[in-house]
Amino acid sequence: MFAAALFLSLSPFVAPASQQALTTDGYGAVCSSQADATQVGLDILAAGGNAVDAAIAVHFALAVTFPYAGNIGGGGFFLLRDADGEAWFLDFRETAPAAATPDMYLGDDGKPVAEWSRVGWKAVGVPGAVPGMWDAHQRWGKLPWEQLVGPAAALARDGYMLDANEVRRLQRYAKTFKKDAMAAQLFYDKNGEALQAGTRLRQPELAATLDTIAKDGVEAMRGGPIVEELVAASNAGGGILSVEDFRDYQPKMRPVIRFDWQGREVIAASPPSSGGIFLQQVLTSLDGFPFRLWGFKDARSVQLIGEATSAAFRDRNKWLGDPAGRDFNLHALVEEDYLRERRRRLSATRYTRPSAEMPQPFAEHMETTHFSVVDGSGAAVSCTITLNGAYGAKVMAPGGFVMNNEMDDFAAKPGEPNQFGLVQSAYNAVIPGHRPLSSMSPAIVVVDGKVDAVVGSPGGPTILTSVMQVILNRYVFGMSPYSAVAAPRFHRQDLPPVIRFEARRLSGSMRNSLRSLGQPIKSTRALGDVNAIFRTAKGWQAIADPRWSGGAGVVATPAD
Repeated sequence: MFAAALFLSLSPFVAPASQQALTTDGYGAVCSSQADATQVGLDILAAGGNAVDAAIAVHFALAVTFPYAGNIGGGGFFLLRDADGEAWFLDFRETAPAAATPDMYLGDDGKPVAEWSRVGWKAVGVPGAVPGMWDAHQRWGKLPWEQLVGPAAALARDGYMLDANEVRRLQRYAKTFKKDAMAAQLFYDKNGEALQAGTRLRQPELAATLDTIAKDGVEAMRGGPIVEELVAASNAGGGILSVEDFRDYQPKMRPVIRFDWQGREVIAASPPSSGGIFLQQVLTSLDGFPFRLWGFKDARSVQLIGEATSAAFRDRNKWLGDPAGRDFNLHALVEEDYLRERRRRLSATRYTRPSAEMPQPFAEHMETTHFSVVDGSGAAVSCTITLNGAYGAKVMAPGGFVMNNEMDDFAAKPGEPNQFGLVQSAYNAVIPGHRPLSSMSPAIVVVDGKVDAVVGSPGGPTILTSVMQVILNRYVFGMSPYSAVAAPRFHRQDLPPVIRFEARRLSGSMRNSLRSLGQPIKSTRALGDVNAIFRTAKGWQAIADPRWSGGAGVVATPAD
């Protein structure tokens, strides 16, 4: 049976009636951006599965019900902390194909041609989704593999209801996406219009693919018809994928970044994720400043946090990339003396200008998704998955799934911006087999030896600042779980130097104070789509970001 819904009265951010906060001791919880996928995870927990089982099932369900970012044709990061306190980070990020070259996205004039790394088969990296989920299951799964993939296959075969958010996305990207014959037939009507909200979308090709994956496991994506037909489509579309790329792909176990912060432990991902380094740099360098005294609505809090994130982005873009290409000790970026010196230079009343202006404006992107899972034993999974851009490269494999455009996360030309406005170094150059640097930042916070928060978000580089602000909101500004997620956010990276802020984040006086320091600011509609789970006195509380899903994943269920 499910836990009873509790409606919370929260200040200063009040949960709407549609946001059900379900909290009960001894229960597990699942939080994602799509209700059908969340229910799949809950069903697996109710059937006796553990957090890893539920996460795998949610992942495959999102490939059906959230094609905007959920995937078989992409990859992601899987962060696990078990009930005994052990932690693991599984990297199933996409890789550059064996035929990739450092200059493959440069035109005759030596400058990057943006379209080449963003749209079409040439933009596609080798996907790691199925190998990643298979590896997680072999290491930590409890229930049979077929039981975890089967619900997604059923959703593809029987259909699910398109919601208004998905329809708006399909409309937004129709011009490019419907150029792909399979996508046009699946998502658009005979007049080229996106299907209407409330339409039951059935995906027989994807159902067949998932049936094969359920039966054959990872071998379904190592070779055979699914891979052969995909590679043929890539070749026909000007891509460079090969059967050998799929045969040779391997997920990787990476070091877990664990650091103490104000009596808590933060667990996060190491490169090719920039999340762990970013969180450790920012949270550590901000430690000791009087944020509780100033408060959430003080311009000094915003300016100081922005200075810290800007400095962390400078290091991110200069030093981080695939660990295989690193020729220095990563610990240097979080060494105590280094961060102490950074803290000394931070000021709430001084604006640090970047060394150069951005050659193109920053644009917010949401084309990733995150889900959080805990089980009744207290084990937790924080998993972020992506196709990179919206509907990835805007091409579908013959197996009925959308392919990533992850190659744009490499530095096509070091020193030039990618689609997220990030200027990066040679450490993130296009090299066969390498994985591009990512902002995906799954995180887990531990208090008194128990998981206390499981957090993550989509949003390109704003993932980093969204996750960081939720943690600050909860543990520094003292907000409730719902308020920590719902509170309006802002984002500042080194380049461009503008603070992007949600409408309610900065009052008029705060905007004036920031401008007086020379800090450029600009409003934006929404930053991030956090799906988080928190431990409370009443048990687990799952919060799906009200900016988008507004409660799609806020449910708890018994672990046995």
